[in-house]
Amino acid sequence: MKQIINISLWIIALVLIIVGLSFANKNKLYMQLSKPVIDINYNSENRFIDETDVLKEIIHNPQDTSKYLYAFDVTTIEERLKNNFAIKDAQVYKTVDGKIVAWVKQNRPIARVINHKNESFYMDEDGYLMSLSEKYTARLLVINGNVKSSYNQYYKKNLSQLDDSLATKTIIDELYQLAQLIDNSEFWKAQIEQVYVNKELEIELVPKVGNHIIVLGKPEHMEAKLNKLYYFYREGLSKTGWNEYSEINLSFNNQIVCKKNY
Repeated sequence: MKQIINISLWIIALVLIIVGLSFANKNKLYMQLSKPVIDINYNSENRFIDETDVLKEIIHNPQDTSKYLYAFDVTTIEERLKNNFAIKDAQVYKTVDGKIVAWVKQNRPIARVINHKNESFYMDEDGYLMSLSEKYTARLLVINGNVKSSYNQYYKKNLSQLDDSLATKTIIDELYQLAQLIDNSEFWKAQIEQVYVNKELEIELVPKVGNHIIVLGKPEHMEAKLNKLYYFYREGLSKTGWNEYSEINLSFNNQIVCKKNY
């Protein structure tokens, strides 16, 4: 008999706890939304977005401020955030104390492209195009000249995975590979400020130090060409001086052809 009474008491206690929790959760769901908690991982020194931009995607309409917590769909908020050109990833969730938390990771551009029609946009580290920001301009490697690729043509396409029909019409994918090589090297990031595509679709580099132009030639074997240039800088220009030549041409096999400054 005593055992039955103990079991009954445990059951009653459990039911009371469940009921209490359900009322507590219901009260939290029907709470007015407090200011959301926003955490932004900028991933670089660039600042394309801020808390105000993220908050606009959570409080999407003026009437949202009068909604209860349960009425906010975190999946919809995440999708809105991910559609922002500057946002690489977003996670939104509700906490046990009735708040909305938004964690956002910003895209990191590695180059700014100015095409042959003077349209300008960014390439990000993952191979996607980003539009320019009205509130912030990133100081990056500039790619310009005879670049016959538009933002709308390649928006939401991964430049490292273009199919043959697109890749044969442009060198935008090779330019992304070159931007990656430069971005992955502290030496080249400090040395190269501009990539220029001439009328023959050959690539020229403009360095930050020295009065010379570097001719890479056709966009092929670019990593090998940069390695060759690095050794030439270390073994050649370090002895002759950075202003010895007006042009350093790497487009020939197994040799570097230089034009002297006069």
